Amino acid sequence: MLFLEGGGEIVIGEISDVLTRFESCFARRAAFSWFVVIVFGLLVRLDQHGVTSLFRWLGLQPNLYLCALSFFRASSWTLADLQLRWSKIVEEQFPLITVGDYLIVIGDGIKIAKEARKMPGVKKLHQDSDNSGKAEYIFGHHHGVIGILAGSVKKLFCVPLAAEIHEGMQKIRGLEDKDDPTPTGEPVKASLITSMTAMACNLVKNLDRKCILVLDAFFAAGTAFLAIEGLVDAEGKRLLHLITRAKGNVVAFQGPEPKRGRRGRPPVYGRRVPLAELFRTRRDEFQQAIVETYGKQKAISFLCLDLIWKPIKAKVRFVLVIDGSEKFILMCSDLLLDPVLIITAYGYRFKIEVCLKMLKLLVGSFCYHFWSKSWPKRDRRGHSDLDSVTDEKAKANIVKTVRAIEAFMNFGCIATGILQLLSLKYGQMIWRSYRGWLRTSTSEAPSEETVMTVIQEGFFHNFHDFRNTRIYAIITAKKRNSFAERYREVA
Repeated sequence: MLFLEGGGEIVIGEISDVLTRFESCFARRAAFSWFVVIVFGLLVRLDQHGVTSLFRWLGLQPNLYLCALSFFRASSWTLADLQLRWSKIVEEQFPLITVGDYLIVIGDGIKIAKEARKMPGVKKLHQDSDNSGKAEYIFGHHHGVIGILAGSVKKLFCVPLAAEIHEGMQKIRGLEDKDDPTPTGEPVKASLITSMTAMACNLVKNLDRKCILVLDAFFAAGTAFLAIEGLVDAEGKRLLHLITRAKGNVVAFQGPEPKRGRRGRPPVYGRRVPLAELFRTRRDEFQQAIVETYGKQKAISFLCLDLIWKPIKAKVRFVLVIDGSEKFILMCSDLLLDPVLIITAYGYRFKIEVCLKMLKLLVGSFCYHFWSKSWPKRDRRGHSDLDSVTDEKAKANIVKTVRAIEAFMNFGCIATGILQLLSLKYGQMIWRSYRGWLRTSTSEAPSEETVMTVIQEGFFHNFHDFRNTRIYAIITAKKRNSFAERYREVA
């Protein structure tokens, strides 16, 4: 057997088993079959041209193309049910990484250029980047992605669990009869920060386990810390804490001095502390520690202080870190968490960047082309006046289109997670079957790209070997003809 010698059916059977677990999320069997076709198609296609590429590389019947598009807008399933089921599958199947008693949840945003004038949610976005190849302003979507850290010391993955469009969605969410994201139940203005924390809170509710949310400095705002405060378990204990990198000009306050019998309101804050200056003024108080991240040990110096932060009017644990020539400040909402663990947890944040790269460049989760005639035309500044849409049918079409876009992204998250699961469970088997060449092999667990290459080789050369799986039956029922005949037609 060319594909996965001695274990091809095992690996494809694993993919089939994972996809079969979603069957109860669909009210109709036809919808479930399209779900299987799309997710598996994301794993084997050789280009990233939206739904069209799935038909091209799976060899599906062209007359089913409109049926596939209708599936994304169908009412027989909900994205929330799929996200819930996927989070449960990840919890059961993956070896999740913990820091202390906490699971590590990581979130970040990504901006994707989209030029379509009739695509809902497209707006003018500003890009902060040192890369000269990136334009300062683009038209596109700003997505938020949440993942969870899994794997082992030798190989770590950020498994993507959910993805949403965040920026410019307030009015569209209103058409969906969704309120602004308010995790604590208190009314707050919708923003990128509240959208990200709402996603994290929904994820942690599904897991019902203690988690730490790791975010970058953009989310170092009082809104983020307040948004997760009210998420507790049945016993009233907090389920979610936040670790983020502080902004360079962060200022905190010591506790107020005891009242000395004078009349008037007692002080709320004590002495003002500009934290960046402490690297110079209190350098001799820094402690030495060894931090292990990604299986490597590194010597760092740190200073831990519990100070009052004005945006939340409560104490936050600040950890000032000196890592070689780099100096930075971390913030944590858990005042009892060891500072070394805080540094370790934040060190894993880069894994979300790798995850976003896989979603964008390998699986093509953001290569969607869904649009709607009902979306109003953009003006010169790039804004679309959604208030001008008064027809209820047009509003429903816009909502369905947004739902199709977010569904495609989340299918990409599931496909990426399947690649990561196969890498962790069948790494040696996949390496034995890999026909390519790598200049450097860095891990016993192969990368997502290596796993995808092996699956593609098996699909295109030995698809008949999968006849005992549900994937084979579902795809064969929609196939046009044999691969050989299709290649002759192309030639």
